[in-house]
Amino acid sequence: MKQLLGWALSLLFAVTAVGGGFVLSKPGKLLMKENFDGADLPELFTVGVGDWAIVDHTIRGRQQAADKHTAFRKIYLDHQDVIYQFDMKIEGEAFSQILINYDLSHIAKCVTRVDSISVFKVYEGGKRKQMAKEGRDPGKDPMNGKWDEKTFAMDTGAVNLKKGEWYRVTIEMIGDRLAMEVDGVRVEGTHIGITEKKTNYGFQAGGIEGYVYYDNIRVWEALPLRR
Repeated sequence: MKQLLGWALSLLFAVTAVGGGFVLSKPGKLLMKENFDGADLPELFTVGVGDWAIVDHTIRGRQQAADKHTAFRKIYLDHQDVIYQFDMKIEGEAFSQILINYDLSHIAKCVTRVDSISVFKVYEGGKRKQMAKEGRDPGKDPMNGKWDEKTFAMDTGAVNLKKGEWYRVTIEMIGDRLAMEVDGVRVEGTHIGITEKKTNYGFQAGGIEGYVYYDNIRVWEALPLRR
C-alpha cells in the first residue's frame, strides 16, 4: 500500500509540475526518483568527473579545468521511451546538459543556458567505432552504421533565466522524438537515431566559473498519447 501511494503521489507530481500535462507523452511507471535527502552522494550518482557535492538537499556540480571535460554524473538505467523531469539552478558562468546514451555511444543531449535551450542529435561515429573494436553489443543501431553525421542542434529556443533561481525542466523522449521545456519555452526535434535503446544518461555541469544544481529528479516510462 505504501509503495502504491508513493507511485500515485509521484504521478500527481508529474502532471501538476508542468501545468496539467505533457505534449508528446504521459507518465507511466516511475523508473527513478531522487531528492538528495542524505548527506552523501547517492549510489547512482557516484560515477563521473568534476566537483560534485550535496548542498542543502540538492546536488551541485562544477567543471574542473584539469578534467578537460564537463562535470558529469553517469546514471546507469536501462530505458527507452521516457520522461525526465527535475529542478535546475545555474549560478555564475555555467550551463546544464543532459546527455542520453546507449553504452558508450552518445545519442542526444539537452542543453540549458541562461539565454537558450536546445536539443541536439550527437555524433556517434567515434564511440560506435570504439564499441565495434571492443566487440560490444551494437544495440538496435537504427542508423545502420551511418554514424558520420556531426552533432547539430535539432531545435533551439530563447529564454531569459535568472541566475540563482530554480526552474523545472521537462524532457520527453518517445520514438524518434525528443522535446524539452523550460520556463514555458519548448524545443523539439526528430531523428531516427533517438530510437536506439538507452542504458545510461548523465547530468552535466559545464563551465569552470559557475555551478549547476539539480533536485527533485524523476524518470518515468513515457506512454504515447492517444491521437
